[in-house]
Amino acid sequence: MGALTAAWYLFGQPGWQSRHEITVYQLGWRLGGKGASGRNAQQGQRIEEHGLHIWFGFYANAFSMIRRAYASLDRPAGSPLATWRDAFKQQDYVAL
Repeated sequence: MGALTAAWYLFGQPGWQSRHEITVYQLGWRLGGKGASGRNAQQGQRIEEHGLHIWFGFYANAFSMIRRAYASLDRPAGSPLATWRDAFKQQDYVAL
């Protein structure tokens, strides 16, 4: 997420095109690094993940970035995951 966060910051700077050439590289074929997930067609479309993905409430910078990303998408109401709140499920208790 560090590289994507840095790229997001640079893209947000006025005139970035004249100062930076931005390329983000991904090892392997699946985007997302350790946050990636996908479905296995050979196992009935079972979801396969790299691990547990939890965004705790104190990740203020991460939530700020996801809110700004969703605002820039301007997704139509009713579309899947239309708002950043649609992409998260609030939990009051977590046990690992």
